[in-house]
Amino acid sequence: MIRHLIMGLALGLVLGCTPRGEIVLYPQVSQNDTSVSLQQIFIATTRQKEGAHEFNALRTSQVSLARYDISVPPTHTLGRVEWPQDDTPDPSQHFLTRDIQTYETRGDFRTAVRSSISTEDAVVFVHGYNNTFAEGLYRFAQIAQDVNITGQKFHYAWPSSGDARGYIHDRDSVLFARDGFEQFLDDIAAANPNGVYLVAHSIGSALTMETLRQASIKGNTKLLSAIRGVIFISPDIDVNVFLMQMRRITPAPEQFLIFASQRDIALRLSSFITGSGKRLGLIDNPEKLRNVNVDLIDITSFTDSTDILNHSVAATSPTLLAILSNPDHMRDLLDTQKTARRGSNVVSRIVQTANDATQIILNP
Repeated sequence: MIRHLIMGLALGLVLGCTPRGEIVLYPQVSQNDTSVSLQQIFIATTRQKEGAHEFNALRTSQVSLARYDISVPPTHTLGRVEWPQDDTPDPSQHFLTRDIQTYETRGDFRTAVRSSISTEDAVVFVHGYNNTFAEGLYRFAQIAQDVNITGQKFHYAWPSSGDARGYIHDRDSVLFARDGFEQFLDDIAAANPNGVYLVAHSIGSALTMETLRQASIKGNTKLLSAIRGVIFISPDIDVNVFLMQMRRITPAPEQFLIFASQRDIALRLSSFITGSGKRLGLIDNPEKLRNVNVDLIDITSFTDSTDILNHSVAATSPTLLAILSNPDHMRDLLDTQKTARRGSNVVSRIVQTANDATQIILNP
């Protein structure tokens, strides 16, 4: 109880009373306005519906399916979500939702996915702790814009409390949300013939691992074979738990990237409240990931993120996003032939262990 209280107070002091992001539906955004970028994102959520286009923090076993068309303003700055701050939303200044399409059945959803298929890999984003529905969705729209994701985009919105004091609630919600996430991934894999990349932030990484483990135990090899790669941003998972999860996932993803920072305050608080050792997103030695085929991407030296907790540096640092938006750099990072990356412009230093795990140190 004391740990929970201290963490709640600490996060409350750090985060203050910052207004939370909300969906603003603004169909007036012109389809012919080429200055505004559009990010079309298919979503699935096990949050309860609230109003016409929002979902709250309450849990439901019913999976809601939709597509949100998010407009990104021409004045957008790398790493930021420019939220409307008043009652006068402006597509030239703010992230806005231009259109929402809802799907009553999984069949309707699959048909819609097939009709918008591209030749690129699909990307599925899973938000982290203390997120509202709008915050997770718009954050993915921002990431997709900043790193130029051209394939189909999907977002799984699990029922986070959206409250800094709700860490234990969110850990339980991760377990609650596994079945809905596996169903979502099954539908994506069935409708999209290309590969699928999973990108998860914070405790969303725990949800991703639990779902992949669950699929493996069930023998859902069709789904696991569709997963081309996994990318974790500041994963909030106990290292030993992660290693046990990896042992049960067969086939394991060929490409597995973990973005970690020693300056992550949120993960240090998580380590304190759980009473365990370092979280996966704080790991500083690839030797601790022996016999696991992963790449540990050390981004500790990036200090220009707007996130005061340094918990989402890979999504908010303009310098790092500029690096990741370069397709050659991303190709180097995702290359399964690790030795081929030596001398790459994006890699400042590679530490190769004898047991599969690799540490890549990135510098601004």
